[in-house]
Parts: sequence; C-alpha cells; structure tokens
Amino acid sequence: MDYSKKFLSIFLFVFSSMSFAQQVIVSGSKTAYQYDTAKTLTPAPKGYQAFYIDHIGRHGSRYISKSKYEDIAYQTLLLAEKEGQLTALGEDLLRQVTIIKQFNQNHYGELTDLGRQDIGLISQRMLANNPTVFKGQKIEAITSSSPRAKETAEIFIKAFQAKYPNITITQQPDDKQTLLRFFEYSPAYDEYKSSKVVKKGISSLEDATKTIQVSYDIAQKIFNHDFSNKLNKGIEIIGKSPIKSRDFVFAVYQLYQELLAFPSQVLTDNHLDLTAYFTEEQQQWFSTVATVKNYLQIGPAFDANGIQIKIAAPLVWDLIHTADEAVANSNIDANLRFAHAETISPLVTLLEIAGTSTVANSLFDYPTVWRADKIIPMSANLQLIFYKSNQANQPVLVKALLNEQEVKLPVSTNYYPYYRWNDVKQFYVNKLNKLGLSDNQTELEMLKNLK
Repeated sequence: MDYSKKFLSIFLFVFSSMSFAQQVIVSGSKTAYQYDTAKTLTPAPKGYQAFYIDHIGRHGSRYISKSKYEDIAYQTLLLAEKEGQLTALGEDLLRQVTIIKQFNQNHYGELTDLGRQDIGLISQRMLANNPTVFKGQKIEAITSSSPRAKETAEIFIKAFQAKYPNITITQQPDDKQTLLRFFEYSPAYDEYKSSKVVKKGISSLEDATKTIQVSYDIAQKIFNHDFSNKLNKGIEIIGKSPIKSRDFVFAVYQLYQELLAFPSQVLTDNHLDLTAYFTEEQQQWFSTVATVKNYLQIGPAFDANGIQIKIAAPLVWDLIHTADEAVANSNIDANLRFAHAETISPLVTLLEIAGTSTVANSLFDYPTVWRADKIIPMSANLQLIFYKSNQANQPVLVKALLNEQEVKLPVSTNYYPYYRWNDVKQFYVNKLNKLGLSDNQTELEMLKNLK
C-alpha cells in the first residue's frame, strides 16, 4: 500500500512538517544532545593553563534498540485499519509507523547520523577549547564492548588523529568490563534492580490513574469510538499479551522519543512528526513515566548513596588514579572513555555533581529534582579539566563540565568553577572510604562485595 500518496493530503492538513524539527523535545535519556552556543566558559585564573583531561562519554543518538514498541503500535493500527476504525490521525500514524519500521530494519541499536554528528562536534570542541592540553604526547582511549560505544570512540578520536597518528582504542575483555559496565558485575545491584521496591515504583506511575486517562484520551484521537472502547478493555495481538490503551499509547510515545535520534531533514523529507498526538502536558507526563526506571535504577532513587550509585566506585577510583598520574608525571594529555547512560548517571551521582543526587520527596515529583535530559541525554559526557600555574608552588586546579557546561562539585572553593584538585580528591577518597569502598581491592572484588 502506498501510504505516502494516500495520506499526504491528510498530513499537510494536520501537521506542519517543520514543527518537530524546530522544537527542543525533552524526553528523558532519549533527548538528543543540546549544546548551548550562547554560554561561554569561565577563563582560567591568571597564570593557569589546562594540561590534562579525564573524560567519560555516552554513545551518540541511536536507533531504537528493539522492535517491541513499533510492533505493538504497528499491529494495533493494522487491526484497526482492517476494521475501518482509524481516524485521519490514525491513518497518518500508521503511515509514519510503517516508515519508522523501514528505517529501523537491520539497524536496531546502531548510531544514527545525528548521533555520529553530535559525537564528532563534541570532540572537535574539546580539541579547539583546550589547545594547551593537546600537545601530541599520549591519549588513552577505552571503550565498553558495545558496538555503538566502539563506533562512538572511533568517531570521537578522528578529531585527534592528525596530532596523534598512533592513537588506539583499548577495550576491556568482554568478561571483564568492570570499569565501564560495572552495572553488570554486582550481585547486590542485580537484586536491587529487579526488587519489589523498584518494580512497585515503576508501576506506581505506569498504572497511575492519570496514565490510564491520558492514554484513553490519546487513543480516541487515533481510533473510532468502538475500537477505543475495545482497546481500553484489552485486545489480543498475535504473540503479545493483551494490549490496552496504555500499552498502545506508551508504545507510540517510545516511537515519539525515537524520532529525536534522527536529523531534522530526515524527519521533514519523510513527513515524520508525532507531536500532534500529544499535548505538551501529555508529553511531559509520558516522559515522567518512561524515565522513572532510569531514576530508580541508575539515579538517586530512594538513597543517593544506594547500591545503584555505589557501583560506580571503580570508575571514580580510576578517575582519581589517572589524574594523579597525569599531575605527577605530565606524560599524558587525556584519558577518554566511552560507555553508556548506565555508566554516566551513577558516576555523576556518586560525585555529587549539582543536580544529580537529590532524592525526591515523592516519586511522582522526581523530575523537579532530577532531569535525565540534562544529565544523561544521548552523547552525554563528563570532562574533568586540570590546570597548572606557571608559578611555582601553586595548587593544581580542576574544573568539571557535564555535557560541556560548568557544574558545581561538593567542595568549597574561592574561585568557582575551579577547585583545588587536592581538596576534590580528598573529598572523594573520604566519601568512598566511609562507604566502605577502598581501592585495595580489584574492581571485580569491589563490585562483588558491595552491599
């Protein structure tokens, strides 16, 4: 069926094809990377210049990782079409989901062109903004075993290869991804992640009265009355559990999030725009529902020093040790690490970077204190930039950038955003020791012994 011809007139009436591309859509950890060109970085104190960077980054925007949600949306829409129960909006949604399925075929979990572009620009800005760091000495680059993390690393270092022709990317062995995929090596964390308290927290939002009502309201835009009522009670789709309005609308919302991963021109050229199906309030609510799993499993949840955060301890120790070595020996320009949202979020929460570690009074209000779109969007990154003075006996300073924006550390300073490295290091060493996380264990031993 040629959906593009059948529904083009409907589409032009209902949508403005540019509206989606021109908006900054906020959608938790699926949010596309945003770089604020209007913000400027604070110059280093007089006599100081940058000499080293510790970096940890998330992979770029990607295709949806599994076909689950597009299958639910597609099969439900096909059934409604067969029964003549689609509204004009529903017919265009079927057209769009069909195109999305075609886009995703053979690409699940891979980086999109937008993701590749964002990563390239981040590395170019790092190189341009820190000319005194990159002296051509040595760069260490390490990636997790994920193909999209590997590709992210390869794209990132392209900006450096002219100055570092011998740069290579190291990967921890697949069975020892303890530094970048620490979330896979802690039995206590595995138990927490699938615990009743986490499942209950997630279901409290997914099964909330507001979620059910909003889902029904959205479904009525897409289906005629009879099918909407049937869907509200649950319909059978081959190979799926009974699908209700909430399940269908949540699946459509997941595709709405997915479109954030594509360049705006691709959306325009293919007339892809799902904004008409959600009011701004509905979009924000579904973002809250979809992202609560992140908040509970890799965010501060009920305890900002809980097991879901303490698992980042091996990486914190690594940041401390690599920085100390660079300060002492001045023989390396940067350590670059490439991983995942599940790596970045526990790390920055354990570091108590401003805006990452506040526990919400009510789970329903967690977006007021914890914003995944600000902390772990696609291409999220943490840069610790180190500075030395040209005068003798002056302290080494460090500045933290989260997603290329200056952020506060939980340490006193007289010259924010710059901190004395010894003060910062001592704070984190003390914190880790108080949590029972000493570095006299191997990474694997530490993770297996965590409680």
